[in-house]
Order: sequence, then structure tokens, then C-alpha cells
Amino acid sequence: MKAAVASLYQAVELQQEIPPLLIGERCNPNGSKAFREALLAEDWDACLKIALDQEARGAQVIDLCVAYAGRDEISDMLELTKLFSGSCKAPLMFDSTSPETLEQTLPLYPGRAIINSINLEDGGANLDRICRLAKKYGAAVVALTIDTEGMALTCERKVAVAKQIYSLVVEKHGMRPQDILFDLLTFTVGSGDETMRDAAIETLNAIRQVKAELPGVGFTLGVSNISFGLRPAARKVLNSVFLHAAVEVGLNTAIVDAAKVLPYAAISEEDRQICDDLLFNRNPDALMTFIDHFEKAVEQDDDPDESAVPPEELLRQRVLKGDKEGLEDLLTTLRGRREPLEIINTLLVPAMREVGELFGRGELLLPFVLQSAEVMKQSVGLLEPYMEKLSDSGQTSVLLATVAGDVHDIGKNLVDIILSNNGYRVHNIGIKVPAEEIIAKAREYQVDVIGLSGLLVKSALLMKENMAQFQSAGLTQPVLLGGAALTQKFVANDCAPNYEKQVVYCGDAFAGLKAIREFEAGTLQTTTWDETAVATNRPGRQETLERNHDVPPVPFAGKRIVTDIDAEKLFGYLNEAALFRGRWGYRRGKKSKEEYETLNRETVLPLYARLKDQALAEGWLQPAVSYGYFDCCSEGEQLLVSSSAGDKIFSFPRQSGAPGLCIADYFRTAAEGGDKVGFFVVTIGDKLAVKTQELYAADSYHDYLMLHGLGVELTDALAEYWHEQMRIEMGIQAERGDMEAYVAQGYQGSRYGFGYPACPDLGAHVPLFELLSPQDIGVSLTESFEMVPEMTTSAIVVHHPQAKYFAV
Repeated sequence: MKAAVASLYQAVELQQEIPPLLIGERCNPNGSKAFREALLAEDWDACLKIALDQEARGAQVIDLCVAYAGRDEISDMLELTKLFSGSCKAPLMFDSTSPETLEQTLPLYPGRAIINSINLEDGGANLDRICRLAKKYGAAVVALTIDTEGMALTCERKVAVAKQIYSLVVEKHGMRPQDILFDLLTFTVGSGDETMRDAAIETLNAIRQVKAELPGVGFTLGVSNISFGLRPAARKVLNSVFLHAAVEVGLNTAIVDAAKVLPYAAISEEDRQICDDLLFNRNPDALMTFIDHFEKAVEQDDDPDESAVPPEELLRQRVLKGDKEGLEDLLTTLRGRREPLEIINTLLVPAMREVGELFGRGELLLPFVLQSAEVMKQSVGLLEPYMEKLSDSGQTSVLLATVAGDVHDIGKNLVDIILSNNGYRVHNIGIKVPAEEIIAKAREYQVDVIGLSGLLVKSALLMKENMAQFQSAGLTQPVLLGGAALTQKFVANDCAPNYEKQVVYCGDAFAGLKAIREFEAGTLQTTTWDETAVATNRPGRQETLERNHDVPPVPFAGKRIVTDIDAEKLFGYLNEAALFRGRWGYRRGKKSKEEYETLNRETVLPLYARLKDQALAEGWLQPAVSYGYFDCCSEGEQLLVSSSAGDKIFSFPRQSGAPGLCIADYFRTAAEGGDKVGFFVVTIGDKLAVKTQELYAADSYHDYLMLHGLGVELTDALAEYWHEQMRIEMGIQAERGDMEAYVAQGYQGSRYGFGYPACPDLGAHVPLFELLSPQDIGVSLTESFEMVPEMTTSAIVVHHPQAKYFAV
């Protein structure tokens, strides 16, 4: 398997098809004046800008070094790792020989890093500590050929030390050869030191020999070391010629300033010849000839100069890269040349449209789209004070709301993020909004389009009712409908007939964006459904339910409260596929199977591990359960439940088509001897939800999406865990299978959530609360029967052997 490293956003193979892989060197206080000044001033945004500049100029990995006299290396590394992780597409190389620093940094990084470096300077003790960390966190390592005698200068010594390190890393610590990048060290040929005249030759020969004797290992070099002491312009040429020579003998990665690497073909024949004479020590006067030849070259500044790049292009790059550094100064410059509204409409909006197109082609992941949106949001915020009189000019305006009875806002908020950062004026009027308020706000704001969201089945039914109310009120705006419980068929057949104007099904936020653009172009059409296009000849499922099934014993009658639940246990029941692909948007798309597996292994799983550690460490999870067992019997489509709080009735709908199932069918009637039923309400509390709202309010869209998705899936994990506990208590739980078996309901019985397809009536929460008193675990009901906190769910627990999920 090819070795790769990864960031939150992408994986990068260490062995590029066309080498070398370029590792940016400028985030190092010992080599870059600009980075040193930013670090000492604790100007973290300036540090990030240097990293992003390197990315923009071709760096595929960013080397991060913060070790500097008088600074706290651990604190600085943690600060910048957190910042770089969410903003840099390029993976990171942690440039530290301190196990203490690495031990605290590696768990925070949401990807697969490189550790720079290990050596044998102390005989191997430090190497052992770092290799254990590398193995634990899956990092690759840079190995310098240094031992107790010092740095290896000759080819012979470089090879010998490399073999010693290889033996320890591969044979003792069990790492793969391809996860080692040997830095065989090179030294300047520009000092005039006679002992260093063959420095380049010794290094190149060592690469060639180690490659032959230790198959599979990789190589790296601090390329600019070869020219230390020479003038900047001359160094650029010499570094580039040396890099070309090193790649030819096997170098596959290089630590360089990518902006200062010249294409070999762009270097004149004369310059190449003079560089080669110095590198390969072809004559005694090679150094003086080199210095004289480049005497007139213009000295370059240590840091890239953006002054030659038009500010319009710089703003586009900021949006595409999700880079907020220097936005205020850049926008001030642009305001001297353009009106604020023109900047938004002709620069920012097209840049965000480009982001959307990249996402649509599968070339940009949703988390990175959200970072671009953050740049857009901040830019508009900086421009708004200068455009108050023009704020409503020409913009298509959209009203967004979650329908009455629904407290879920993640889908609506994502639509808000995407639309508002593509130049549309969005009026987001919140959750649990009744039709009357939507109608009033649509008139007040004079919006062009209305968008409704809802997660629950009841929400879908309310949308159908809302369409009729909008028609009666005389609204004329197109209506976009989205949410987990909606289908194209339901929108076309049930909602659209109730409203004369366009009613459009939108499967996700970008479908909403597409619909708005079609509205502007005059091509928006009502969603339709062709029954013949999806008709099949398969008969409906025919199933005769067993009526003589055993009723399992229950451990107690009535209700109980459980709060001493280990939050870490929930992660063992979490559906990672639903979280990674569904909630977080890390879908396979156009990636090959191997690429997608690499993305999950080296990017998504580390992100998951980091959020898990953070949630547990900061106490965001407060799992609690209210549950119970009760006598019951079925009567048609009703379930009659007996309790000390009085008898309760639960009514369930029946499928109109075959096999005509109803949840009540799974329970015995009174004549058959009655039955037992379980119920539960579970919650992870409100701390995590509060944290997500703080992130949304701060325009931290990426972190908002990640954390909200984790919270929703952890709520379901708690429900899955407690359902298992109840099956164990009833004696119907077989040996626990894997997650795939759980998703496929590879166990006896089923749990049906109120508000979902088999039992869509949230009104059932009223008798449920009377039975279980979930107020005791901090859960309450809204006037429309939704539970608060948001990350709470409920279920009726059915033990019947044939009970499986179904939709009405």
C-alpha cells in the first residue's frame, strides 16, 4: 500500500507520480523572519497566512516548527495545530524532536501527520519514544542521519546510520519502510570550506545507495541548506538545480519554499552549467565563478510579495482557500476602486459560485465549502457599513423557516449559509414557525421565494397544510421544501396540488441554491412525479404475524431514571457511516475505492477521534434515560397501556398498501392474554447543543456542522445502546453483532421513534410523558409536542420477533 499523509480535507501520497512532493519550510522561526515575528507577537492569523501562502504557491505539506528560545513549544504548537487543522488543506509535518510536544499535539490533529524528526544522537532513547507515538497515532517519520558521533558527512556514514535507524524503526517498532523519510543531510557548498566541497556529491550518492539497500523507504531534504550563505537570487537557482539532481537519484519529497523553486526548464543552460560545476566540485574556482556570475542578480525578499497580484484576484483566492487573513485591508483597497455592492456582486458572489461548482463536481468537500462561506460572511460584514443605502438593491430575497412543531434547524441553517454567502438576502425566522407567521413575514419582508424545512413526518404533513394556507392567503412566491421526511413524490403528489405557484422539492442546500438561480432565470418548475417511471412488478410484502409468540419477562413494572451512564460507551454504538457520509458530507463521490478508504482512514477517523476526545474532556455529553415496562394489549390500531398513572391509549396508523402493517399488530390482544411494552426517552443533554449554537452565531460554519452531526448521531447511539439494555433485561438479546448487523436490525424486536414513519404523531408524547416523567432528566415538551433539548429521542420498544422498521 502506498504511504500517504492527510489533513482534514485531503490525503497526499508521499510518492508522487511526478516527484517531488513539496514540503513548505517557511513556518519556522529559525528560517523565516516573518514567521518568527508573527510567533513572537502571537499573531496567529499572520502565522496561518504564511502557511496558506505556501499552499497557494504549491506546497503539498506544511512543515510547522515553533521551537524558539524563550517560547513555550508545547503551548505554541497546540495553538497553531488547532488553527492550521481547520484551515490548511495541506497535511502538516510537526517539526519537533520533543516527545512531550508531540504527545500533546498528535491527538489533536485530524489527519495523518509527519513527525520531523528522529535520530540516534542520544543512542536511540528519544527515537524509541517518538516511534511509539508515531505508531500510536499513525504518523510517518523523518529520520536524520545523526548518531552519537554527530552528523554523518560522508556517503558511507550516512548509509550506515540509515541502516541502524531502519532496524530500530521497522524491526523493533513495527513501522512500515514506506513510512520513513530519510533526511541524509546536506550542507552548504557556498561557504568556501574545503571539507564541504563534496557535500552535494556525498548526499546524492547516499540517496542512491540507501534506495538500493533499503527498498520502500522515502527520502526528504532541506534543500536550501545546500546554498546557505549565498545571496537570495543565487540561492534560488542553485537550490532548484540541486533539487533536480536529487530527484533524479531518488528524492521523493523536499523541504523547500515552494515559491522559490524554479522549473528546471526555465533555468538557462549557462546557469545550469555554473551550478553543476559548484555542486559536483568540477573545478577549484567553481564557487568564485558562481558568485561572480550571480553578482548582479536582484535580491529577493524572504516572504512572498502579493503586490503584483491584482486585489480582485487576491479576494477570489481568499474565498476559494477559505483564508480570512488580511481581508479588512484587502477590502479597503478594493473599496477605493469599486462600490461595496459591486465587490459583492462581481467578485465575492462569483467566487462562491465557483466554490459551489467545485462542490457539485465532487472536487470540494462540504467542510471546506463552509470555510469559504465564512470568508464570504466576514467580507460582507466588513462591507455592509459602507452600503446601507444599497443593501436591498437588486438582491433576490428568501424567507427560511422550520415549520410549526419542529425544533430542528441544522438543515435550514445550512441553506442559510449557502444562500447568504452566494449573495442572496436571507430572512431566517427560526424554528417552530406557524403558517400565519410565515405569511405575515413574507409580506413584511416582500420576499421573492419561501423555503420551508422540517425533519419529522409531522413536519411534512404540516407543509402540505401550509401550501393550502398560503393559497388561501393569496401568496404568489415559489415555495422550496426540504427536510429528512420529505420525498420528491410527496412534494409532487401531496404538497404541490394545494398551491398554484411553483412548489419545489430540494434534497439539500445546493439544490436550494440551484432552484433560486432557476427562479432568477425564469425557468423554475414545480416538482413532478412520474409513477410509471418507478413502477415495478414486485408484489407487496406479504407477512402473517405470529400470534402465539412468547411474552418475555420484564425486570420491573413502571418507570426508572438512569443518569450514571459512561458517555464514552456511546461511541461504541455510533453509526460511523451515517455520521461520516450523511452528517459530515464525506461521501465517496468521484473517488476510487482506495482513495475513499484512504480519506476515511487518514482524515475522517482522526477528526472523529479528536471530536470524541474533546466532547468527553469538556463534558459536553450528559447522557440520561427515563424508561419503563408496562402491561398492555392491542385493540385494532390502538395500544392500551396500564400503569399506576392510569391507563393510556396510543394510536398508530396502518399501511394503506400490502402488507398493511400497524405497530399495534405486534402486541397480543386482551383475549390472547395481553402483552408487555417498553418505552424510553433518552437525551445527551443541552451542553453540546449550546456549543453548536455558539459556533453558528460566530459564523464558524465548519465546526458547527461537524459538532452538530456528532451530537445527533450520539443521541441515536444512546437510543441504540439503551434499546440493547432493555433487550438484555427482557432476555431477548443475542450476542452483540457489529454495526452493520445493528443497522440491519439483526436482533429481536424493534424500537419505533415517535414522529417518524411508523408512528408519526408527536401527540403520543403526551401519554408517554405521563408514563415516564422525563422531566426528571431535564426533558420537556413544546406546545407542539416536540422534545427539548433538541438532542433527545424517544421510542416504543416492541419485543415481537417479526418486528422490523416500516413506513406508513
